[in-house]
Amino acid sequence: MIYNKENFPQISSERNVTATILVYMLFGLLCIAMLALFIGIPLSMQLEHNSHLSDGEMIFNIIYFPILFWGIWALYKDYRRQKNKKIVLITVDQYGIHYHQYNGIVQRILYKELERSTEAYVSDIDRKIGSKYSPGYIFGFKEGKYIPIPFSTSDNGLTYIPKNKYHLIGHFLNGITLFCPHIKISQAVFADYFINPDTFEFNKKSQIITYLLVLIVIMVMLIAVDLFTKYTKGFSILF
Repeated sequence: MIYNKENFPQISSERNVTATILVYMLFGLLCIAMLALFIGIPLSMQLEHNSHLSDGEMIFNIIYFPILFWGIWALYKDYRRQKNKKIVLITVDQYGIHYHQYNGIVQRILYKELERSTEAYVSDIDRKIGSKYSPGYIFGFKEGKYIPIPFSTSDNGLTYIPKNKYHLIGHFLNGITLFCPHIKISQAVFADYFINPDTFEFNKKSQIITYLLVLIVIMVMLIAVDLFTKYTKGFSILF
């Protein structure tokens, strides 16, 4: 639906419970694995031959484990402190995007605060391509600096994943064009997030087709590599 300034509604995020639980489970397994690594390896090396602990091993344990448990406690306290800033709701309305935190504070990025790009070949609203170390995101300019405009969070233990993420993005871009028309949006933003630049609606069909094409290309490449190794090296990687 195409909105105007008079009927532009507020849209709220809807938590993707399944994805959030999965991320938290993976985070929990990672924590357990790290804990087992830092505790299990030293103990297994010391008890490998069922012998009594030497004086050196006793001194190591007296120093190492208190430091380890102090570090774990410090990380836990930091997590509790960061939890207060955890995003629990995202809303987009005629003023901008609002991030509602666990502690009740609301952080905002308002349309009227957005500025023109200060860099050549970078649009006022553009996107940063993700890498294996960090996900991509949309960004704008405020006070002459980059400002990320996230529509989900992936911090360890503080993940918030809306299932209507792309609808939020489309609504936010629509709000920019209505309430801040001098701000130019990169066409790459619309393309990367499957947003129709005319209606600002999320094109689910286009997303599915794109992901299927990527999957097919990856499978073809894997099969090609497998056939190459099979006929040149005499063994198969996949089969």
